[in-house]
Amino acid sequence: MAGVEKLCLFIVLILQVKGDPDPQLDLPPIPQVSTQRNFGYGLLSSTPNNFQYSTPRPVSSTPGVYPVSSTPYNTGISPDINNNGYPSLDNGNRRNPSSTGRPYDNDDRIDVNNDPNFRRNDPGFARNDPNYLGANPYDIRGNGIDDRLERVNIQQVREFLAQADEQASKECTNNVAAQWNFETEVTDATQHAALDAQQRYTLFQRGLWETAQQIPKGGIRDFPTYRQLRLLSIIGPAALPPDQLDRYNRLINDMLAVYNNAEICAYNEPFKCGLHLQPELQHIMSHSRDWDELQHVWTEWRRNTGRRIRDLYEQLVELTNHAARLNNFTDASAYWMFPYESQNMRQEVDEVWEQIKPLYEVLHAYVRRRLREAYGPERISRSAPIPAHILGDMWGQSWAGIVPITLPYPGKSLLDVSAEMNQQGFTPLTMFQLAEEFFVSMNMSAMPADFWPLSVVEQPPDRHIHCQPSAWDFCNRHDYRIKMCTHVDMKDLITAHHEMAHIQYFLAYRNQPKVFRDGANPGFHEAIGEAIALSVSSPRHLQTLGLVQRSVADTAHDTNYLFTQAMDKLAFLPFALSMDRWRWDVFTGDVRKEQYNCHWWRLREQYQGIKPPVLRSELDFDPGSKYHIPANIPYIRYFVSTVLQFQIHRALCERTGQFIPGDETRPLHKCDIYRNPEAGRILTRLMERGSSVPWTQVLQESIGESRLSGEALRDYFRPLEEWLRSENLRTGEYLGWSYDGDYCKFSIETAGLQVYGGFYNAASRHDLTHFAVLLLISFFTTVFIRW
Repeated sequence: MAGVEKLCLFIVLILQVKGDPDPQLDLPPIPQVSTQRNFGYGLLSSTPNNFQYSTPRPVSSTPGVYPVSSTPYNTGISPDINNNGYPSLDNGNRRNPSSTGRPYDNDDRIDVNNDPNFRRNDPGFARNDPNYLGANPYDIRGNGIDDRLERVNIQQVREFLAQADEQASKECTNNVAAQWNFETEVTDATQHAALDAQQRYTLFQRGLWETAQQIPKGGIRDFPTYRQLRLLSIIGPAALPPDQLDRYNRLINDMLAVYNNAEICAYNEPFKCGLHLQPELQHIMSHSRDWDELQHVWTEWRRNTGRRIRDLYEQLVELTNHAARLNNFTDASAYWMFPYESQNMRQEVDEVWEQIKPLYEVLHAYVRRRLREAYGPERISRSAPIPAHILGDMWGQSWAGIVPITLPYPGKSLLDVSAEMNQQGFTPLTMFQLAEEFFVSMNMSAMPADFWPLSVVEQPPDRHIHCQPSAWDFCNRHDYRIKMCTHVDMKDLITAHHEMAHIQYFLAYRNQPKVFRDGANPGFHEAIGEAIALSVSSPRHLQTLGLVQRSVADTAHDTNYLFTQAMDKLAFLPFALSMDRWRWDVFTGDVRKEQYNCHWWRLREQYQGIKPPVLRSELDFDPGSKYHIPANIPYIRYFVSTVLQFQIHRALCERTGQFIPGDETRPLHKCDIYRNPEAGRILTRLMERGSSVPWTQVLQESIGESRLSGEALRDYFRPLEEWLRSENLRTGEYLGWSYDGDYCKFSIETAGLQVYGGFYNAASRHDLTHFAVLLLISFFTTVFIRW
């Protein structure tokens, strides 16, 4: 009974830790925007003409002071006769904020590139890590516990979990409120308060973890109870002893300080310095077509970021692995893969990539040809990897920046309704009202009443805030908010729907215990949001909204539309995969620290078919030029979410009859789930379980699929793939890429001589004479150096 006594003691302790009453939180003033909304929480008619807004909600009489919302949320379940009686639930909750869309180095809740005060997000990292690995909770062989005693223990464990859940929710609410205050009014005072709240929450998590570790799980036959304990038993780096946790956080903060403060001088303008990643460098990488300028910016950014943090990162690897072992994992790669509940995550993602690779290869070949036409065959070979600096992005993860020079039908304008939105008088508020009506039209929930006055959807004129779009769950089952400096344009209209999809997810699983109020896996939240965006951005939906007046249903417009999508989503996949494949190899020790940079480029060439513009060495640390490396944030979730969004989209469109495989009149990219209650029912089923069961079970029960698959993505881009194959055949393009020389050397002297030798950037000739020249140069260089 010693274990039970410890449980009771801990319950007393956590209640003493939080002995003070719930504080009145001093939140920043909310911008005065119109709040005319429908405050009903029940299901409304899917007919858009019946969607109406109520009278304005009164705001606080004390400017700048807002307590955490105390309005109880209506928990009624309203059967939907259009969904065969299956109830759509107004329930949910989730962790503090979910970032928007895709991870273009500014996706983790704040503007990480411009904020020198950026703090590492929750060092406990518990919200993303815990999931059930697959161990059998019913296997109690060798356990001689008396059944009656076991039942007593199980009941006490459940009581402990219930009290811990209540206290964890309160602690989470206070922490999230402090983070919200900081991000919506950036001052020294709010930053210190946010740091203090984060430290307190981390200490609470550690106390909970230490107690959960003492509870024997082998005899627990109840799956939900076992799963809760299993998740509470994993808290990531917060398991480190205090001195090591402090060192861990200092390493990350020091690396991020280098990253956030990095600046370079302009090309051929040595006195024009102070250029930062955002906005100057990213603008140059996406808009400049000067080969030498792009190479200068690419190289200098890496010299001022990655190279300066290499030693710190090597120390971080050791601590991250140590933290993983304290959480009972062999190394950090196993810990990072744990939430996906797979016995062989590496193999599974590689299999998915093999499904997608044929499509990527035809896109790669076409883009390489268009870039060769732009920059000349002396710089870009017909069969070699593409130099990384000319792809329209600092990391080559999105190729959207070079769409203007690679568009299949340049005479056809790209679909952009921004001008029409402004002409029709759209405002940030009306954009979010449209987003809410999108979900209500599918018999999903309207926003809670407090959402409208407490959210921030415009840049306040009187204070600095972090403008990165994010959705927030205050952990109390009724307070949900969005923070976004909304612009009236098409991009932000799609983002508004994406962020509100996160709120819908919060609402859907609000009745789960706190430990289960999360996505089914770390990529699920983003997959849901991006699946919604696929409908919202479709020409059909924009025509329905009255934002497109002319027909855009011809082949040229379809091809251009799919091409722009592929240059963003498809081009991103091999980057995301190679990024975490590199870290998995680092964490397992398969790659020594003396091989870090060269192994990085081996993977970039293998998966992405790109190469550095200049020869690299092991004095460089090019992985460190990407934010998520120094921040130590897993990246494979973005690969998973990008693939999974198409599986969800295809299932929604098939069930609603808008996509029929093989029917050219109903292609997947033209599907729009707006006003379809059946789609809302499926989405609710996907979201309402939270992380209470393995994600594969959620997927199977909701859409009839049980694993990640690239086939839906291939279906979506099928018309583009056929066009690309035909075009590549017409021009005789080489599919794939051939290795055309070393991209990275251990010796900087050898690397330097080869770069200055002048042949590295030249197009590869792939013949024996060229190969012999390379060997001779290498030989004489070595002899000369030794001499």
